[in-house]
Amino acid sequence: MSDLDNTLLPIYTQERFAQMWLRDMARKFVDYGIDPQKALEGINNGIRAMIFNDTGRRNIEVFYDVVKDISGYTEAQVAPIMLDYYNSTFDNIYELTLPNPHAVTIARLMREKADHSVVATMPVFTIEAVRSRMSWVGLKPGMFDFITTAETSCYSKPNPNYYQEILDRFGVKADEALMIGNDVREDMQPCKTLGIDTFLVTDHIITHDLPYDDYRRGRYEELIAFLESL
Repeated sequence: MSDLDNTLLPIYTQERFAQMWLRDMARKFVDYGIDPQKALEGINNGIRAMIFNDTGRRNIEVFYDVVKDISGYTEAQVAPIMLDYYNSTFDNIYELTLPNPHAVTIARLMREKADHSVVATMPVFTIEAVRSRMSWVGLKPGMFDFITTAETSCYSKPNPNYYQEILDRFGVKADEALMIGNDVREDMQPCKTLGIDTFLVTDHIITHDLPYDDYRRGRYEELIAFLESL
């Protein structure tokens, strides 16, 4: 398994990413005659609900329930607008990303060395958004066996159940899996709880001021060397 944002896909700044996403999404709602303030309030609360989802229901279902409760807008009203945004405007965020010439090599090695290759990205985006972000570093969905999205996951990072759900999908035991990530709190700690082996990518590391000396770690080149050695 590998994380996407700031692991395979380096992002210059997460804060600016969120700001641009909200700005462009608001403009898209205006184009459709939807009150952007009400819609974005619903979306923000819906994203938060997905992050803390522990209901056993898919994240996307929880998201649209909250959007409707907060904004009054239904999935039938909001979903086509968000799809339009991802298909037409989302690529604006590409300018906030950094190149990763190692991404395709890492994906290839994951496929070669593992029975199942998974993009384990924070599942609060739909497949269209994840597919776009992957393409910015030359990755395609067909390079992997599974990609976590809001449509597929019932939990989110750092809930260990998010990772357990992936293991269960493939019938894999925790000690048979490896998670590659850059975030100590969201990637390393929950995997350690489950007994999943880890590799902490340090090129764009996020520590949350948490200790990380106990984790296998290194830069992209060291990750590639590790994968080649398996």
